[in-house]
Amino acid sequence: MSSSYQGRHRGKHRKPAANRVPRALHPGFVLPSAAAAALVVTATGASVAESAPLTLDLTAAQAQTAREQAATETAQQADLSSRRQQASMQTAAFQGRVAEQQRIARDKARAAAAAKAAAAAKAKAEAEKAAAEAAAAEKARREGKRWVQPIEGARFTSGYGMRWGRMHWGNDFGVPTGTPLRAMSKGVVKLASWNGNKGKNVVIEYWDGTQSSYAHMNSFSTYEGETVMPGDIVGRSGNTGNSTGPHLHLEITPPGGGNPINPGPWLRKKGLQ
Repeated sequence: MSSSYQGRHRGKHRKPAANRVPRALHPGFVLPSAAAAALVVTATGASVAESAPLTLDLTAAQAQTAREQAATETAQQADLSSRRQQASMQTAAFQGRVAEQQRIARDKARAAAAAKAAAAAKAKAEAEKAAAEAAAAEKARREGKRWVQPIEGARFTSGYGMRWGRMHWGNDFGVPTGTPLRAMSKGVVKLASWNGNKGKNVVIEYWDGTQSSYAHMNSFSTYEGETVMPGDIVGRSGNTGNSTGPHLHLEITPPGGGNPINPGPWLRKKGLQ
């Protein structure tokens, strides 16, 4: 090659590149991560192969630290789980207590309502009973003061006045033996026994003080001291004592006592004749 030939290449020629050593092999180079790359050395140099990870051994202190950290994390997880379980149990217990308190409150409310209803029903029943008793008492008072006939179906046979030379103190009503004799109003039986010429005799004192006497009776249906009401049967007519045949001998004695009065006007005044 002549000195005058310059050709295509001018200037200085570069030296052939020497085989370079990878930086990762230089002293003092620190791999960033054991899992990032692995170093592979070949006949032509060094390169990084991703398929072969490098495992770095930890020192004893690092391993102990890692184990302690793992144990701490495990303990923390267990403690957290325990606290969560305790919190859940406490919540369930609290809810149970609240539910029980609500149930007790409902039971008390129902019991109070039932007691109130029972008291109201009792008060109502007592009020109704008192009203019924008052009405019955009023009715009895009114009924007790009414007057009724002492006998039904009788035939007048003899009146009040002198007869056969002596005083006949009442009216006679002829009836068959066994005819019911009734109290004329409310009163108390003063006599129910045999009474001389009158035979079996019942005397009743009424609420206004008037007394009636039923003589010559066949039987009694009352007793001394009994309270009778208008229309109560006190016995039955007969022919006992000084009698000329079955009849009722009726005498009326006014309040305050004394001799019997004529039954006719008294009966008419009471609306009984």
